[in-house]
Amino acid sequence: MEDTLLHEIFGVSKSYRSVKTEVEHGGVIVAVEPLDKLYVCPDCGSREVIRKGKRIRRVQTLPIGFHPVYLEVEVPRCQCKGCQRVFEIAPPFARPTRTIPKR
Repeated sequence: MEDTLLHEIFGVSKSYRSVKTEVEHGGVIVAVEPLDKLYVCPDCGSREVIRKGKRIRRVQTLPIGFHPVYLEVEVPRCQCKGCQRVFEIAPPFARPTRTIPKR
């Protein structure tokens, strides 16, 4: 999917990029992942982090015609090499407790 459509129409931050787009069961699924610049420790600000896995969040967004559109957002889990804090890089466009993005 073109990044302009992803950022301007669906409201995804420019710190994320599209990895793949597929049509599945009558809906459109767009997989997005964070750029490397987001891998920063929230406590000490260090960019020296270890990736410790990830989880996928599925967030519903604006439909295209009669087809629902879902963003599959990669939420990486990291550990800071300096202060040893374990944290997740949560998407700023999706609330933690909802499956509909903030606009």
